This record gives sequence, structure tokens and C-alpha cells, in this order.
Amino acid sequence: MFRIGGAQAVFTNRIGGKSSGEYATLNLGDHVGDNPDIVAENRRIVDEAIGRKVVWMHQTHSNRVVQVRPGHTNAPVEADGIVIDTREFAELGLTTPAAGVMVADCVPLLLASDDGRLVAAVHAGRAGMVTGIVREAVLALRKLGAQTGKIHAAIGPAICGACYEVPEAMRAHVTGHVPAAWSRTRMGSPGLDLQAGVISQLKSAGARITFASKRCTFEDRNLYSYRRDAHTGRFAGIVVGKREVPAG
Repeated sequence: MFRIGGAQAVFTNRIGGKSSGEYATLNLGDHVGDNPDIVAENRRIVDEAIGRKVVWMHQTHSNRVVQVRPGHTNAPVEADGIVIDTREFAELGLTTPAAGVMVADCVPLLLASDDGRLVAAVHAGRAGMVTGIVREAVLALRKLGAQTGKIHAAIGPAICGACYEVPEAMRAHVTGHVPAAWSRTRMGSPGLDLQAGVISQLKSAGARITFASKRCTFEDRNLYSYRRDAHTGRFAGIVVGKREVPAG
């Protein structure tokens, strides 16, 4: 794990789990056709490694951001961004869960306030980037008290602009909203650079970029890639908020 603001973050890979075949081995996606019992075991492995229970999302390429509060069940949150305020859990003497995002080419984005009490996990794919998921996540942290210029961002592995080929019309549509995402593949065809687009949106929102991975999911066989393999698993970005001392 590494530091992001006052929180801790990690990006997993496909090593160290129980899944086999096209999902080998640390698949964390329960929606891709893998054995659900094995996925649950993989998630337990991750929970134990970070020392917290991870809250997952049912991601739909939206710009919906939801706050996870005390009393949340194990059900996945219907959203593409989740935020957590550790103070709410500490006041009740509860351990704050971690926030997780699953990907296999899209950008896993993690956010944390300077003091680590406010954290967010964001699924920043092509559609969500266009409709403003990055802006909405930063705004959600600000509404909870995070200060402008004191929100830290970690950008995980994603498909790179040299590999992410798209139709010319799609590139024109996306870059009409996010110009920084314009790219050309190494074959000379139209492409999109999702990480560059997300970075530009973070800068516009006043967030500080603490970490930006250089790993491409399409090129790195230790990471899952939907574009490369179609039937495959999901790795994750996970952020763990500051460990609060329970009230009383």
C-alpha cells in the first residue's frame, strides 16, 4: 500500500487469488462469470490483506456518486463512485470500511482528503468521464468538508492511448467533452487516452495528483483487460481512510 493524502491506497493485480482459467487468479469481479464462491474467497483475501472490509460497487458507467454510511450492508452500491467519511463510523465505535472500484481497462481513481478522513473510489471509464464522474466525486468530498487543493488523487493502471482504438466518431464525441483524451494508436488509428482525460479533469477540479500509474492493462499480462481478452476478471483500486479512535 502507499500513501494518498492522509489515507492508504492499493491497486491489485491478478496474482495471489483462487480463480483459474481466464479469471486466474485474483479476480474480484462477481459479474463476469467466475465461480461466485471463489470470487468471495478472493475478496476475503483482499480484506484480510488490508485489514478492512471493502465496499464494492455495481458499476454502470454513470456519473452517480453515493456516500457509504454506517449501517451499510454487504450489498454492492449502485454507483460509479463511493465516498466515505471515517468520522461517522468512529462516532459509533465502528471500523470504517475501505472503498473499492473494479476495472479491466477503465481508470480506477482513488481520492483522499489531506487528513485521510474523507475518501472515494471512482470508476472512470469513457462514458463516466464524459458525463462528469470525476467532477462529481471531487464535489462530493468537498461537500463533506474537503478543502480545494487538499484532495489527493491516485490513478491506477488503465488501457493506454496507444492501445485503445476507437472509431473516429467516438473519439470526436469524447474529445468534444474532454479534449485531453485525444490520442492516436501506435497503428496510427483514432484512439483515446483515458488517463490523460482523467488527469485533466482532476486538475480542473483542483485535485492534487499524488500517483499516476504508467502500466497499460492491454499490454501487462499481470492485469486484467477486457479489450485484450473479452472474457476475463477484474482487478481493483482500494482506498483505506484514516483509522479513527472510536468516540468515548
